[in-house]
Amino acid sequence: MSESIIASSDAGNGGCNTVAIIGGKTKTYYEPSVRAMATGDSLGLGAEFEMQYDYVDWYGNRYVTGDDVVRVTRRGLERHMGAQRYGEEFHRFLVAVSLAKLGVKEGDVNLTLFAPPGLFKEARKVIVDGFMSSDSNVKIKLRGDKKTREWRYSAINVYPEGIGAAAVFMLDESGHPCDTDALRGDIIILDAGAFTLDALKMSDGSFNPETLETATWENAGVNTHIREPLLRKVHSQGDDFKVATVDDIDVVLRKGLSGGDFMLNVAGQEVNLKPLADRYMERYADWVSNNVCDGVFNGFRGIRGAILVGGGATMIEEKLRLLYPDKILDRKKYGHVKKVHPVDMNAVGGLRLTLSRLG
Repeated sequence: MSESIIASSDAGNGGCNTVAIIGGKTKTYYEPSVRAMATGDSLGLGAEFEMQYDYVDWYGNRYVTGDDVVRVTRRGLERHMGAQRYGEEFHRFLVAVSLAKLGVKEGDVNLTLFAPPGLFKEARKVIVDGFMSSDSNVKIKLRGDKKTREWRYSAINVYPEGIGAAAVFMLDESGHPCDTDALRGDIIILDAGAFTLDALKMSDGSFNPETLETATWENAGVNTHIREPLLRKVHSQGDDFKVATVDDIDVVLRKGLSGGDFMLNVAGQEVNLKPLADRYMERYADWVSNNVCDGVFNGFRGIRGAILVGGGATMIEEKLRLLYPDKILDRKKYGHVKKVHPVDMNAVGGLRLTLSRLG
């Protein structure tokens, strides 16, 4: 009998974060939301002389994905960017790849997905229709697979981005309610992604649906404020550096934020992006402060606190803590939250919401 799997995926413009319970164990996977066509051809020279990389076979096409893309090829890159991407083939592809790499081979998958709150009403139906369409029986094959993996989505649950983060504070790892005051009073959830910036207001743990349509700023995320400005500066370093893409910048930022190494290597030359990255991250924090924290929420006056979520959260948190002392909630104070990285909050929260609903 095939296994029934519970999964939650925050497949955003920047990356695809997926969490799933497989064989009784919770597993997580992250990969940048980028792909390129590949052949997978080999000259038969072996690993000593040929570059090794993984590829994915998906409905008659072969792709290289994630960080392998900038290492293997720069031709025909596809990025999951923009407001009209929900429920489309690329969206379904990213989720399927992440589930396959987590180990899903067959069975039924109860899947939770997310959309920016300002786009939620329209995107929800598109997502459900896309994932539950006639090709909802997923067929995908990873390099090394002897046979194609096949599974079906038994349920598609869609939530506004930010609700997953709230669920992380409200529910424990098993989906049981937590006795915590984390969401007491008025709380702002700031979700800084690659393309969008979301700002949701909660009152005593509840959202006001009337505010959803005005809670998303399109083209106001990390890509516009940090990655693209960094890329323009890199291109100005000379002709060799003009081959760099926003994907190279993304790799450096993730590597730098996790381990402190902000070095970009191009054509045997190195450039340290940390000084520029620090400047643009601080400038982005100022933009969020001016346009959202002050412009919409009056400098958080009367607001008990704010929760920072998404890939941009770690880039602006330090400056926002200086600007708004005691307003940014400290995740480390809550045992069921402290191990959840801001990038993973929506996906982890979506899994907890499903566990709560299933009892």
